[in-house]
Amino acid sequence: MPDTNLIAETDSLEEGGKGHRFNVRNQDGEVMPAFVIRFDYQFFAYLNKCGHIAVELDYMPGEFFTDDGRTLICSTHGAEYAPDTGACLGGPCYGVGLESLGIAEREGRLYLDHENYEVVSKDV
Repeated sequence: MPDTNLIAETDSLEEGGKGHRFNVRNQDGEVMPAFVIRFDYQFFAYLNKCGHIAVELDYMPGEFFTDDGRTLICSTHGAEYAPDTGACLGGPCYGVGLESLGIAEREGRLYLDHENYEVVSKDV
């Protein structure tokens, strides 16, 4: 896996804590915000786009979880998502979940592992 698709060091993410933001580019050249979080001792990555309308979820950079650290929440409209699947759990997402991104963990690092996207910037 090329280092160009390096997202973050695994120890930089706390369980149910602040996520790590990065940008990806799709095959059409469109750049989109994305994020990775740690939940239930695993790592999950998603495009940073609410299922309700195309706004970023975090109210402050990297703040994706509810106060109890159990669900992801859109700060604009309150839509809630399952951290491990991205599924809509309630609110105005109307059943539309988050788009997940494939990631791989290797030697304490997380890499984007998705054929349709590449990392273009980190720590955004």
